[in-house]
Amino acid sequence: MGKLIETTLPLRAIQSADVGDWAGLGGHPANMHTWWGRTPISSTAEILKAAILDDDPSSENSVQERLRADLPDRSVTVFDPFAGFGGIPLAAQRLGLKSISGDLNPVAVMLNKAATEIPMQFAGAGPVHAPLTNAAPTVGAEGLASDVAYYGEWMLRKAKERLTSLYPQHDGQDVQAWLWTRTVKCPNPACGCDVPLANSYEISSKVGRAAWVEPKIQDGKLTFTLHQGPCPGDKSSNKFGNKGMRFRCLSCGEITSDAYVKRMGMQHQIGNHLMAVMTDADGEKRFYPPNEEDFRAAEVPAPDAVPPGAIPENAHCFRPPSFGYTEYADLFTPRQMTMLLTFSDLLRDVQDKVASDAFAAGMSPTGGTLGKGGTGALAYGEAISVYLALLVDMLAEHNAFTCSWDNRGCAPRSTFRMQTIPMQFSFGEGNPLTDISGGFVRLLKKTVQTIAKLPCGAGSRVVYGNAITAEFPKDVLVCTEFPTVKEIGLAPLSDFFYIWLRRSLQHIFPDLFNQTVIPKEELSPSSAHYGDDPGTRQAHYRQDLYTVCKKLYDCATPDYPALVIAEYRRDDALPRDGAASAWTCLISGLLSAGFSIMNTLPLRDKRTMGSEVSTRVLIVCRKGLEKRSGTTRRGLVSSLKREFPSQLKQMLRCVAPADSGIVAMGCGLRIFSSYQGVLNADGSKMTAQDALHIILQETEEYLMRVSTEENSQNGTGED
Repeated sequence: MGKLIETTLPLRAIQSADVGDWAGLGGHPANMHTWWGRTPISSTAEILKAAILDDDPSSENSVQERLRADLPDRSVTVFDPFAGFGGIPLAAQRLGLKSISGDLNPVAVMLNKAATEIPMQFAGAGPVHAPLTNAAPTVGAEGLASDVAYYGEWMLRKAKERLTSLYPQHDGQDVQAWLWTRTVKCPNPACGCDVPLANSYEISSKVGRAAWVEPKIQDGKLTFTLHQGPCPGDKSSNKFGNKGMRFRCLSCGEITSDAYVKRMGMQHQIGNHLMAVMTDADGEKRFYPPNEEDFRAAEVPAPDAVPPGAIPENAHCFRPPSFGYTEYADLFTPRQMTMLLTFSDLLRDVQDKVASDAFAAGMSPTGGTLGKGGTGALAYGEAISVYLALLVDMLAEHNAFTCSWDNRGCAPRSTFRMQTIPMQFSFGEGNPLTDISGGFVRLLKKTVQTIAKLPCGAGSRVVYGNAITAEFPKDVLVCTEFPTVKEIGLAPLSDFFYIWLRRSLQHIFPDLFNQTVIPKEELSPSSAHYGDDPGTRQAHYRQDLYTVCKKLYDCATPDYPALVIAEYRRDDALPRDGAASAWTCLISGLLSAGFSIMNTLPLRDKRTMGSEVSTRVLIVCRKGLEKRSGTTRRGLVSSLKREFPSQLKQMLRCVAPADSGIVAMGCGLRIFSSYQGVLNADGSKMTAQDALHIILQETEEYLMRVSTEENSQNGTGED
C-alpha cells in the first residue's frame, strides 16, 4: 500500500502548518541562535507523518483527519545528513521518532546538539541551583532552562564587576547606546579636517521624541550638536549623491571618493567619532551630547588574545575587507571585544560552579563528558556552558560595528539582517549590560524560553562529518534538505560565530573545533566563495551530488519514501546552453542512484503562495520499486500523453496556478522513472534534463488544452 504523501496531495495541511511557525514567537528554537535557511519544523512534521501513514482508499476520513491521527509505527529512524540547525530532527522528535543527523558545519552541529541532543540527555532533571523537594516533577527541559536562567544571571553579575569602568553612567543615568560615525581625513591636503561618513544624522524618528545631530567644524575639529525635533531634509547627511562613499568636507567642501575611503581603510586611517548618547529613564529614551567620561570610557586598549579568523575576500558578501578590516576580530570596537572576551572567559567559571552545584544536588560525579553522552555533574556543567556560549555568539552579532542604527526603534540592528556582513559607516553600540535589544538580559530571556519548550521525547544523535565521505546508517527514513543554492556558502558566514564558539567550547568538543575556521568543502555549485573555475566547480558538484544520492539510496529503507527538499527556480526545467542547473543535477543524481520519483510538491505557506521566483520543493522518492522495461523517446511521449492527464487533473485542484508546473513535473518524472531507461533516436540514453524539457512541453500542451476547453464551455453557456 502506498503512503499518503505518494498517492494523495496533502498540500493544504502541509502549507498551513507553518503559518504559526514564526521565528519571532517566544520559545521558538530559532530564537536561540541565528541560522540561515532554517528548515521549518511544523510543516516537516506533517511531511513525515504523511510519509509514514498508509493511504487507505476505503477510508472515509479526510486527508487532514488522517494526518491528525497517531502514528501507528514509531520504530523508524529519520536520517538527515544536511541537518543545519536541526529543523528535521526537531520535527522527528515532535512526532516521537528517533533521528540521526549530521552536518559538515561545526556551528550547525553545535546548534543541532543544543536543540535536540543535549535536552534529551537531561530530560526531566530538576534544576540544580535550587533542588525541588515537594514540587511537581520537572517536565522535559524545564529544569535545564531554569538553570540556564540562574547561572546566566550569575554570569552577568560577574561580568558587571569586571566591566563597570567600560560602561559608566551618563549624568547618573544608565547609558543604553552610543551612536558613532566613521571619519577620514579630508582628501584636500590643505585642509586635513575629519570628514564624517554618516548616511543619516537622524537618530530618532519617533513621533514626539524625534532627535538629530548636526556635524560642525570648530577650530579645525569635528563636533556634533544635538537637536530635538525632526531632522531638516538638507541636514540629514553630508553625503554627495546617492551612491558610493562620496561625502563633502564640512570645512573646505572637498568630496571623498570610493577609492580614497578604501585606501584610507587599507592604511588603517579610518577613525570613529562619538555623536550622541542614549539613556533610558523609566522607559523613556533620551539623547544627550557625549561628555568627557563617555569619550574616555570608549578609549579601551585593543585586547591581544582575540580569536583568529580571516574574512573571505568577497566584496559582494563581505564588505569590510575592502576597507582594511580583514579579520573577524576587526569587526568589534576595543570595548566590544573586551566585553565579549570577558563573557567568554566566564564560561569556564560557570561550568565549574554548575558542576559543583550539580554534584551537591545529587548528580553523579562520574558518567563522562557531554560530548561522550555523559549525564553526570561534569556533563551538566558543560551543557549549561554550551547554552551560554551560544548566548555569547548572539552578543557578538548584536554588538559589532556592523550593527546599523534603527532610528525608529532607537536601538542597534543585528549584523545578519541579510546573508552578508556589511560595512557600516554609522553604527550603534549598545550597552550589553542593560535591558536593550541585543543585550545580555533580553538574549538570556529568549534562550531560556526556547530551552524550556524544546522536545525531549525521542532519541537524537548528531554527528559531525562530510556527507560525501561519512558513513551513513542503514534502513532509515531519509528526510533532508539540500543546501540552498546561493552566491555565498554558509561556511564563510558561520565563521563569524565559529571563532567565538571555538574559543568558548573547544575544551568540551575538541574534534568539532580543531580548525581555525570552518571547512569549506560544503556541497555547493557556486564558485564565487571558493575561487575555483566555474567549470571545475560544476564538475565537482555533479560528482559529489551523485555520490551523496547513491549513499542516500543505499541507506534508505524500502518501506517508506525518501523525502528530499531542494530549491527550485522557475527556469530550472528549461533547456539551457552549458551547465545544467543545480535542480537538474539533483534530479539526475537521484535517478542515477536508482530512486523512482513519485511526486514533487511545492512547500509554500499562505504568505508566499505564488509570489516567489524560487520555491522549496519536496521530491518524494522510492527505493526498490519494480520498473518497466526500457523504452524509446517516442514511447515515453506516448506514455505521457496517455497517463499524464489523469494523474495531473486531480493534483492541480490542490495548488495555485503558479505551482502547476511543479506538481506536473512530479507526475512526469513518475512516468519517466518507471522505466529502466529511455533511449533517444540516436541510441543515447535520455538525460534528466531532456526528460524535464519533454515534461514541460507536455504540461504546457495539457494546460493550453484545458484552458481552451474551459473557454469553450463558458462561451457556450453564455450563448
